[in-house]
Amino acid sequence: MFQPQPGPLADLSKRVKEAFDPEGILNPGRMTAGV
Repeated sequence: MFQPQPGPLADLSKRVKEAFDPEGILNPGRMTAGV
């Protein structure tokens, strides 16, 4: 289970996810919804 990330860390995680998976096909919604 994942715990919610603090705001700045969640923002960074989202940017990294978008950089490596721009189509959003790898584990959609796995960590957080919409990431």
